[in-house]
Amino acid sequence: MYKTFYIFLFFILFCCEAKTQTEYITNGSFEQIDSCYGNYAPIGLDVFEWSGCKGWSNPIKSSSDLWCYGGKIGVFSPPANPSGYQFARTGNNFAGILIGSGTFNANYREYVQNNLQQPLKLNKIYNIEFYLSDAVIPCATNQYGVKFFNTKYNNSTTYWLTNLIPDAINGKSNFITDTLGWQKVSLQYKANGTENYIVIGCFADSLNLTIEPNGCDTSGNGVPYVFGVGNVFIDDVSIIEIENYSPIIPNVFTPNNDNANDVWLCDLTNYKDVSCIIYNRWGIKVFESKTNIIQWDGRTTSGISCLDDVYFYIIETEGEKYKGHIQLIR
Repeated sequence: MYKTFYIFLFFILFCCEAKTQTEYITNGSFEQIDSCYGNYAPIGLDVFEWSGCKGWSNPIKSSSDLWCYGGKIGVFSPPANPSGYQFARTGNNFAGILIGSGTFNANYREYVQNNLQQPLKLNKIYNIEFYLSDAVIPCATNQYGVKFFNTKYNNSTTYWLTNLIPDAINGKSNFITDTLGWQKVSLQYKANGTENYIVIGCFADSLNLTIEPNGCDTSGNGVPYVFGVGNVFIDDVSIIEIENYSPIIPNVFTPNNDNANDVWLCDLTNYKDVSCIIYNRWGIKVFESKTNIIQWDGRTTSGISCLDDVYFYIIETEGEKYKGHIQLIR
């Protein structure tokens, strides 16, 4: 009897343990390769295809890089590669992309593309995660995003994709400034059910880049910094379906003009037909928004500053409704 009970218990635990989330990215840490190029990839060379890096490819003519040990063409290996000094976050390998080029073109961009293990599911919300690290980079930006495609993107004539609008983009406050470790980028995306490929990189052109000025070398040997932002390393890319997803809605902010938490921000990029109304405690409407990214600076629609108090929001989108309170503290 007891033996039967323990066998049954083991079966239950085994089944629960076996129920894991599906990983959609193929070879997320760039470890599955046949050979290593070992240097900057020449323009027009798909170094991932050359190296047999499973799942990965270069979507356009610009030359993203694969840093790995045992190079056959170059003499460099991580961590001592010509882009900078860095260990892989996991394993031995990682990718590298260049944002801008002082000698070639301000809009020059490099990207990495992955063939997903299976298509994303219709209307499901996914968390896209990857880690970035500064290489040799005079000025940091926050504008790293992703773009999904139904079929493999391949344009051998262009050097940038700044004409495309990314499906999700890095947060405005998350500048990639760490040259010693790795910074996590976490994005959310609602799928249309036909996505088979993802492209990762910077989709903003040089005139619309958001640059972090602290410690930024704007000299560039006489070249404006927007013409060459620099190299960034990429490792540990992952896409996981989010179960029971709900938006992150802050409940407190401090609009006192100290550049910290001055705006009540709610990102509903993954939703359609968004509307938000904020009321004071007497039920008087003080703010209204119909944009996917809701930003309230603590003023009424007529520009009058609201007093320190508790306010109430109602957000409606695609048949869903969210209610709650916001504490305004100046």
